[in-house]
Amino acid sequence: MRVLLASGPVESPQVIDDWHFSWEGRGYRGSFALVKLPDGRDGLINALPLDAYLYGVLAKEVSPSWPAAAQQAQAIVSRTYALGKLRPGNAYDVVASESDQHYAGIAGESVQGRAAIDATGGVVLTFDGFPAHVAYSSCCGGKTAAAGDVWNTPYPYLPSVADPNCAGSPAYDWQSIVPRQTIEDAFPACGDIGALRSVDLAVAAAGDRPTGISLVGSVSTFATTPKAFRESIGASVIRSTFVRTATLEDGGASVALTGTGRGHGVGMCQWGARAMGEAGSSARDILAFYLPGTEFGRA
Repeated sequence: MRVLLASGPVESPQVIDDWHFSWEGRGYRGSFALVKLPDGRDGLINALPLDAYLYGVLAKEVSPSWPAAAQQAQAIVSRTYALGKLRPGNAYDVVASESDQHYAGIAGESVQGRAAIDATGGVVLTFDGFPAHVAYSSCCGGKTAAAGDVWNTPYPYLPSVADPNCAGSPAYDWQSIVPRQTIEDAFPACGDIGALRSVDLAVAAAGDRPTGISLVGSVSTFATTPKAFRESIGASVIRSTFVRTATLEDGGASVALTGTGRGHGVGMCQWGARAMGEAGSSARDILAFYLPGTEFGRA
């Protein structure tokens, strides 16, 4: 794996030995290279074997205190995700942030995480004999999202699955008040719809994730998707695409939103996996529930 640690003016790391280096106070396995990125900036790349990369990922994605089965399920999903990101023709494969997977080098490792990686060595998820296009998020909020509804690319093994398991997550419920000006800054077309009359959520049935959000004005209506709304307003404000209610405040000067979950909601729900592991489910059970139809294969 080639991990982009930083871009821009980059201070050169310090070599520790043939297999380790340090950079900005952190130790890393593998080697490093300073490369020129397509945008002209310098980039710091950490190159290392796949499972050594995963050592620095797992404890940043799930707690070392979680059940072994949940950590093993995360290890398999993270390994499958990483393999799907290999881009030999590019300067790097993944970045070290949540844009791909959190990676912190040796500082991100744990005894339990390394054990989960070792226990599942080489195991990946496949569908019809090919590596699966996997996804995961912190908390689905009670029902996972179908990949086709979020990314416009459906996968038969990434459907919407009713999930009661993540209700114990501290991030299960959220609420936020968004000023209309913030919405207009994100979507300039909303400045032309007139006085805001309502915010409507398009849902196929009660309890479903919304597939659309419409801001109804006195002149016209602006429609978008929950994914676009969350990305434009900010993931720290709209914590998931599972918006439950949307009401007007202060005569339409702001919109009050409530929702459940954290993240895009597609694929494995990490907090749901935790609960399933605590109830005795295996990593195979967990992944069969969240990614039905997938099988275990070898990297």
